[in-house]
Amino acid sequence: MTKVLITLCILGALQATAAFQNETGMPLTCFYCKSGQSCFHNLPQICSPTQDACIIVQEHNTLSDMWNGGTYQSCADSRQSLTGFLAFYFGATVTVEIRSEICKTNDCNAHLMPIRLAISNVRNGLQCPACYAPGFESCESNESLHCTGGANQCAVIVGTLAQGGVAIPFAGRGCATQAACEIKTLESGVFTYKLTNVQCSPAPKAQTSSATPTLAWGPFTLGSIVPRVPLFLPALLGLCLC
Repeated sequence: MTKVLITLCILGALQATAAFQNETGMPLTCFYCKSGQSCFHNLPQICSPTQDACIIVQEHNTLSDMWNGGTYQSCADSRQSLTGFLAFYFGATVTVEIRSEICKTNDCNAHLMPIRLAISNVRNGLQCPACYAPGFESCESNESLHCTGGANQCAVIVGTLAQGGVAIPFAGRGCATQAACEIKTLESGVFTYKLTNVQCSPAPKAQTSSATPTLAWGPFTLGSIVPRVPLFLPALLGLCLC
């Protein structure tokens, strides 16, 4: 009986591996690169047996009070990869927009560019409380943000942003697309997002009057930050590192 079970397990593993091989019978290869690294198109990455697709992720954000953009390309499991357009809006000038596409032939993501865009940037008649607190684990605000396009969810986000081996906590509230509410861990063109708490609910209709904005930030915790902070992460922290 034991031998039969072992045989079945081996056959199952072989079938799973074969299912993720491309039409040539060989493992899939994908172009690997992340913005800020030196990448060469003639050095593909051999994908693992569980990865059946190549992915490209393009990010634009204004989390550090300036426009930041980047691209990430790698192997992926199509069953666990978010594709299309997703976005968080933590304020009128604090945004995260991510576009991603997958393909399933060797090195097909080398020149592929995500083309899916936001439905529009026109107000959709909904609103959400909004705040953004880099370096903190919570933020509270009675400021209201008018949602736009397909951002029809009110989101409460807690997690970390990582870049170059450095991670900082952050918290945010605002409008979000439904796809953004499904993120747990996401490798993007600029940051690696690890969200420990994501709560989304349908955004209510916008009110005719706006309240005077006030902001209260939660406990300050920067235990994950190392002294040497690369690229533009100091701008994310603002006065927190002064």
